[in-house]
Amino acid sequence: MAFFADVVADTISIPGCETPGEAYSVAEALRTGATRVLDMDHEDLDVLVIRHPGGKVADAILYDPMPGGSGLLDQICARFGEVIEAALNVCAKCPADCATACIDCLHTFRNAFFHQHLNRHLAADRLRSCGPELVLAHDIPAKLPSTPGVEGDDRTAGQAEERLRRLLQRAGFADPVWHYEIQFGKPLGSTSPDCFYRLDDPSEPGVAIYLDGLSAHIHGNPRTRERDQAIRAELRARGYWVLEIAASQLTDREAMANHFAKLARVLMGQERAREIRHDPTWFE
Repeated sequence: MAFFADVVADTISIPGCETPGEAYSVAEALRTGATRVLDMDHEDLDVLVIRHPGGKVADAILYDPMPGGSGLLDQICARFGEVIEAALNVCAKCPADCATACIDCLHTFRNAFFHQHLNRHLAADRLRSCGPELVLAHDIPAKLPSTPGVEGDDRTAGQAEERLRRLLQRAGFADPVWHYEIQFGKPLGSTSPDCFYRLDDPSEPGVAIYLDGLSAHIHGNPRTRERDQAIRAELRARGYWVLEIAASQLTDREAMANHFAKLARVLMGQERAREIRHDPTWFE
């Protein structure tokens, strides 16, 4: 039994690595170096290694799993020299001075699947051979529509909210309360979801919907991100339903069908949720 997903994703590819071990090591070193240069979490980018048929040669791929892209790979390209330097420091200056790789350099809980392939010395050799500069060969045409709201100005935020409003109406949802304020008290203060549905059950006060990606919200100020995560965790702890929709998903029919099916199960029941998921004519 196999589970798979077809995705269109931005990637940084290091082709022609001599072995899968070198490919895994290079991709992981780049990802770790990027976390030290950019404001990103380790899991914001994913690693994929694809072997060539009939041999050990493999391509190392670092890809952005966020639909529409988060912009992190563009930042890596713009600051490639810094990322390479940070990656080489990770590989060359392991505090434990390990023989191949360990938790002080390339090993994490999340990459345990390919721990046996990681070797900081292989990664350092390949990164040095690549050099610290990128040269533009040609432009890559976009395969997904550009998404409003990536810069976070008021105009594009308003456009994203208006699109969400139209989608909710066409899918048959009642009008929500926009920017409803929920008070926590100290130390969290309050939060104002982009839209809110009140529920009758006291144990489930309502549904809070957040539109993410309208500013530097996800990959911006780390304090802001941590506070947002704490607020949403507190909402869930208090019985609220929390739905997080990336602004880039507003033009993705499958993603919105999944989100709206979850919302419909809470507000309309299981039957309507199935209809919304399997017949998303409302999206058109």
